[in-house]
Amino acid sequence: MAKSASTAVATALNSKPALGNKELAVLRGSSSPAKQAAEMKATLNNMKSQMAGLKSQLNDLQSRHAHLGDRFSAQGHGCVGPRDNWQPKDLGAMVEMNKLNQTSGSIGAEQFADSIEAAVGDLDGQAASGEYRAVSDWAANNRERLTPEARQVMDIYSKYAAVSQARGESGIPQGDFKKMLAEMRDVGDASAKKALANLDSKSHGGTVSGQDMARAIKTGTADHDGQAGGAELKEFEKWASKNESRLSPEAKEVLDVYRKHTQAAQAQGRTGLTDKETAAMNKELSKVGAGDVSARKATEALDKQSGPISGEDLTKAIKDGISDTDAHSSTSELKEFEKWAAKNESRLTPEAKEVLKTYQQAAKKAGPEGMTQKEADAMFKKMDGFKTFHDSSMRDALEGLDAKKGKISGNDLTAAIEKGAGDLDGNAAGTEFTDTMKWARQNYDRLTPEAKKVVDTYEKYATRSQAQGSTGIDQKDFKKMINEMKFVSNPRPTRPVFYAA
Repeated sequence: MAKSASTAVATALNSKPALGNKELAVLRGSSSPAKQAAEMKATLNNMKSQMAGLKSQLNDLQSRHAHLGDRFSAQGHGCVGPRDNWQPKDLGAMVEMNKLNQTSGSIGAEQFADSIEAAVGDLDGQAASGEYRAVSDWAANNRERLTPEARQVMDIYSKYAAVSQARGESGIPQGDFKKMLAEMRDVGDASAKKALANLDSKSHGGTVSGQDMARAIKTGTADHDGQAGGAELKEFEKWASKNESRLSPEAKEVLDVYRKHTQAAQAQGRTGLTDKETAAMNKELSKVGAGDVSARKATEALDKQSGPISGEDLTKAIKDGISDTDAHSSTSELKEFEKWAAKNESRLTPEAKEVLKTYQQAAKKAGPEGMTQKEADAMFKKMDGFKTFHDSSMRDALEGLDAKKGKISGNDLTAAIEKGAGDLDGNAAGTEFTDTMKWARQNYDRLTPEAKKVVDTYEKYATRSQAQGSTGIDQKDFKKMINEMKFVSNPRPTRPVFYAA
C-alpha cells in the first residue's frame, strides 16, 4: 500500500503535461506576460499543496500499519510494536478476559491475577504470545478499571513475557510461570500497606492501641477501590498475624469489627463496601477503638451484680480495669468507668461515689500518659478508706447475695448471716451486724417477707448484746438466733380447723 502511494506521487509530479504550449496559449488568451507569470506561480503553489497532502496520507497509512497488534511493554510504560513472532490472540484467553467485562467496578490485583492465571494456565505454549496479546490488549482497553495494584500485576506479566520473547519462546516456562504468579500474589494493596507502614512508624514497635488500629483501617480502605474486603483486608490480616503480640485488646476488637463488616459484603459476592457500609463500619471502629476492653469487662462484672454498688465493689472493679498496664488508666479506661457510672448513678453507694471521685482526681493529676505504679498504689490506698462494709467475712457473704438474681429468701439471708457472723471474731453484734443492716436497707425491695423477719430476728439478738456492752453474740445465743431465723424462713403450713356442727 505504501509503495502504491509513492508511485502515485511520483507520477503526478513527473508525467508529461497533457496540453502543449500552443494549446495553453489559446486557453490563456491575450494576457500580459506579468499576468501569465502570476498565474503560473499560483499553479505551482497549488501543485505543492497537493503534494504535501499526498505525503501526509502516505505517513498516516504507514503509521496505522506500524501500530497493528500493539501490546504492553515489559516495563509497563505503554505499548510497543509486535515482534517478528507475532501471533493472533488466543481464543481461550479472550474468553477469560471477557468474563471481566461481565463484572462492574474496579478490578484489584488479586482478581486480575486470578484472571491471568485462568487465561494462560493451559500450558499450550502461548503465554508469551497469543495469550499475552489477549490479556495486554484487554488491559490497555480497560486501564481505567484496573487499580494501581492490578496494573502492577500486568507489568509483572509483561516482564516475564518479554524475557520469554527475547529467548525466542512463545510460552513462559513452568518454573518462571510459578514465580510470576507468586510475584503477582505478593503485590498486595498500596493504600493498606501505606497505612500499616504509618502505624508501625507511629507505634515504634510497641503496643498498638484500638484508636491507632481504627485509624489505620479507615485510611487503608479510604481509596474506594473495591478492595476493603479483598486485597486490603488481606494486608491487614497478614500484618496482624505477624504482629499479634503487639495488639492491645482494643486493637483486636477493632479488627473483629473490620472482619464483621467485610464478611457481610463477601457473603453477597462483593470485595468492596458501599459508602453507607463504609460509614457504618468507620463509626463502629471509632466507638470500639476509643473504648477499653479491660475496663469494659470490669464494668460488665458490676452489671452482673444485683443491688447497690459498694465502695469495695467499685474499687475492685477499677483495680481489675486498669491492671493491664496499657497506659490508659487516665484516658480510655477512666472514660469507660465514667460512662458506666453515669448510667448506674442510682446504684452507687455514697462510698462508691467517693471512690470514683478519687479515681478522677488521680487520673487528672497523672495526665494523658497514665498513672505510674506508685500513683496507682497511692490511689487505691485512699480508696480503701471508702468502705461500705467493714467486716471482710460479712462482706463476702453479702456479695454472694449480690450475685443472686431476683428475690432474697429467708433461707438465703440466714445462710449469709451464719457464714458472715459465725467466724467467732466478736463482731456479730458490731461491724457484722452494721454491715448486714446497711445491706438490708439498700436491698429492702429484694427481700421476701420471710427475709424481712430474719432481719428483725438478727436485730433483736444484736441489740440485746449491745445493751449488755458487747459487740459479739454469745455462742449459745448465736445458735438459738440461727435456729429462730430458719424457723421464720420456713413457716409451717396452717392446719385446717374443723368445727363441730
